[in-house]
Amino acid sequence: MKNINIKLFIGLLFLAGLDVTQAQTKKPAQLDSAILLTTKGNTEKLIDGGIRNEQSWRNTGATFTLSGEELAKTNAGNLLNTLQGRIPGLTVSTGSGEPGYDAPTLYVRGLSSWNIAGNRVTIYLDGFQVDMNSLAALSPNEIESVTLLKDAAATAVYGLDGGAGVLSVRTKEGTKSGKTKIEANARYGAMRPIALPQVMDAYGYVTAYNQALQNDGLPVKYYNPELYKASDDPFHPNVNWYDKMLTNKSATQNYDISFRGGNDKARFFVLGGYTSFTGIYKDADVIDKDFGTNAKYNRLSLRANLDLNLNKNLSVKATVSGITEDRNTPAGFTASSVFAALLRTPAAAFPVKNLDGTWGNNAVYSFNPVQNLRQNGIYSSHTRYLQTNVSFKEKLDILTKGLALSGGVSFANVYTGVYQKTFTVPSYEITKDAYDNPVIDAKGNVVYKTIGATSQGGSDAGNDHWNRTSSIFGFDYDRSFGKHSFTGMVKYTRSSYVHDGQVYAVVEQGLRGNVTYDYSKKYIADLSFSYLGSADFQSGHRYGFFPAIGLGWVASNEDFLKNNKVINFLKVRGSYGKTANTNENYRFLYEQWANYTGGVYILGTADGGRNGRTEGAVPNSNFTWEAKQSANLGVDLTILNKLNATLDVFKEKRTGILEAPVGVPDYTGFNFQNMNTGEVVNQGFELSLQYRDKTKSGFEYYGGASMAYAHNKETKVAEDPQPYDYLYNKGYRVGQMRGFKDAGFYQVSDFDANGNLNAGVVKSTYGTVHPGDLKYVDVNGDGLINNYDLVPMKYTRLPEITLGFNLGFKYKGFDFDAYVQGVMNRTVSLLDDAYDYTHPLANNTNITAFSNNPWTPATAATATSPRLSTLVNNNNSIPAEFWLRNGNFWKLRSVEVGYTLPRTGFLKKTEILRVFLNGNNLLGNKIDGLEPERLSMGYPLMKTVTIGLKAKF
Repeated sequence: MKNINIKLFIGLLFLAGLDVTQAQTKKPAQLDSAILLTTKGNTEKLIDGGIRNEQSWRNTGATFTLSGEELAKTNAGNLLNTLQGRIPGLTVSTGSGEPGYDAPTLYVRGLSSWNIAGNRVTIYLDGFQVDMNSLAALSPNEIESVTLLKDAAATAVYGLDGGAGVLSVRTKEGTKSGKTKIEANARYGAMRPIALPQVMDAYGYVTAYNQALQNDGLPVKYYNPELYKASDDPFHPNVNWYDKMLTNKSATQNYDISFRGGNDKARFFVLGGYTSFTGIYKDADVIDKDFGTNAKYNRLSLRANLDLNLNKNLSVKATVSGITEDRNTPAGFTASSVFAALLRTPAAAFPVKNLDGTWGNNAVYSFNPVQNLRQNGIYSSHTRYLQTNVSFKEKLDILTKGLALSGGVSFANVYTGVYQKTFTVPSYEITKDAYDNPVIDAKGNVVYKTIGATSQGGSDAGNDHWNRTSSIFGFDYDRSFGKHSFTGMVKYTRSSYVHDGQVYAVVEQGLRGNVTYDYSKKYIADLSFSYLGSADFQSGHRYGFFPAIGLGWVASNEDFLKNNKVINFLKVRGSYGKTANTNENYRFLYEQWANYTGGVYILGTADGGRNGRTEGAVPNSNFTWEAKQSANLGVDLTILNKLNATLDVFKEKRTGILEAPVGVPDYTGFNFQNMNTGEVVNQGFELSLQYRDKTKSGFEYYGGASMAYAHNKETKVAEDPQPYDYLYNKGYRVGQMRGFKDAGFYQVSDFDANGNLNAGVVKSTYGTVHPGDLKYVDVNGDGLINNYDLVPMKYTRLPEITLGFNLGFKYKGFDFDAYVQGVMNRTVSLLDDAYDYTHPLANNTNITAFSNNPWTPATAATATSPRLSTLVNNNNSIPAEFWLRNGNFWKLRSVEVGYTLPRTGFLKKTEILRVFLNGNNLLGNKIDGLEPERLSMGYPLMKTVTIGLKAKF
């Protein structure tokens, strides 16, 4: 490393020996100043590359930048959810709607690995790597910009962490205006579920259940279904559990105040904020007003960014960010379990409360959601984030102009503690006779069965703890020689990351660097690299070299376009390079470990209590990272100073994907570590258009559209030999949907008088079938439905195409903005994602709107779901075309109307005073009546209407 630094230093000195009479240093780049260069009237901005920055006109990589103001148009507890659909090439896969537990998953340019961690986007905050959770807790009002880095030219400097893309976030800094600006923001919003599963009422349930029993050849259970039409009969209940458990009064609040200012010597930005989300659980504080058990999420945040120019050469920057998050949920169950219970528990199962005022229940279900909400206690989680960055830059013009020494350290720490107070009270089941009537004892009292008992308890413990220490140190160079301009850097970096559950910290270190050259602001060459190593790999194989080259041609600066009135800016760029990913789930696979085994018996004795050891998996002696080679071709275009367009076409090849080896017979007794043998090819394009104009009357309007497409294919994958090509994963998408082709339902005509299948009718190997069961196509023609008939179908759950449309205007203080997101080439499986919704009655499940039209002999030609049965039927629960749905959807992600009050009267002292009304996820399509992103399973996704105020002084 020392030799590399010395060589770079000598090279820079050599550059200094060129024609210094023409040499000139460029103005130091400042993110907050943004305006760096004016070309044909267009102000050019700085592209935030995380640990490197570049002027936008010189950038050869595929990047996209979004401002913090854009993020603020979506009211979300998790900052990452504000990115949905807004950055071409970034797919935000929605998490739960539960406050505080709504973290999404991010994918850049789709999938290029079947290992989830291999697709994990690297997150940088103010130039230092952080965990995704640290970014999730930030407020949009402290964000200056979010930049997605997509191709090798932009990510090669990240080496082992660049293979899945990099998301770089910059928080706001101070200004040199000499005046302190104060900004206050306030928002209050009402939330309600986008869609909930539609379940049948008690009468519909008992009627369907009786029909299912008859289909099974069993006697009916409910002798008088008419009794279940009442709404207040505790012996024949008709409970709408969703109505009893949930409310539409969920709310969110957000308040923050910031101070921003400074001068040539010192600049500062300070923000303090409070955010609150309350859940949708109903009457959670009825038992005790001071001890409500509703889901809650509260966040307090404080940020202070300080930039100091200690002298004409030395500048220092310090950042301190502290965040506290408090989450409350009812004790004794998770959100997923309570919503599963709401879906599974029939309206006829038991009353919320019995006639004597005790809690109702049933031994079959043993879960009274309302009782557990109100009288099971509370679970509290407390998370504390602290990040401190200190960095410096020392100009070394004394050695050669444009040279600077820079460095910094970052300490990021997160701790989560939990406190749980639990208590239970008994519930009671009404005993019934064979005719569905309550059993009455000799005294005329209803006979109850007791379920549960009175108890209480508590716990207080740490749950999760992680910290990351990062350092960076090296040289920057920025200088022009006439028509020749050079920028570059070489940095040594080291990071150490550790959290609970780890024995050894994840440690990475090495060199990163780049040199960017342009001639006459027309021809650009960017060479970037990283030479990084990880302690996860074997000594001698820990370091890798990850280079990239980016080339650009600013055609609009050529003589034949220089004075063109239509084309204001045109740049063609291309890149090729190599990056990689490590995977924390797979470490030290080059080692072989001995595993504990059960008791060892000694011959001639009864001693079986001695522990033994067995050989662990045979090591992968060539264990290494997943590498990715990527090529990108892009065009940036501005027409009439009104239309901006960006097009990128890319192709990626990821090799060394970890997978379990195949072909080792079980009788050998050998186990092998995962091998680096998998390969995926991924390709596609991204297009972004934005038009903005203004009329003479001052009416400003804009509109835009974006489209991103990414299609992957597994080209090498370890698989057992198969008799048919379609059974292999090779050649298909990562996560490709597979199933049995739909052939309708078995009909009465398919069976003989004894209930046996007629000759020539395809037979299922997944259980005995009856009329009304799903029927599949015998693909291989052997007369049987088995695994040899599984074929690839449609797409995957992750969309291949993402669309975005926005439009808005500003006029005389009024403003309007709307954003619509859509996805295409997406397939969802009701079997995988909504099993209980689509599989009624068997295993004591409920019945939903999905089964409104089940197969019967009378509906054989029009039925939309299989016959009803109280018995488990495996034939109707296997992957099949019948369960697949077109997963395409569109959503009105945000719409906002605002008005900025005129600066007259007492408002003259204000810079901005704006009121606005904002809506998120207000409109969209559904899939089988379900919310399309999560199919209404678990804690629901929410639509939000927010009223807000922004004041700036």
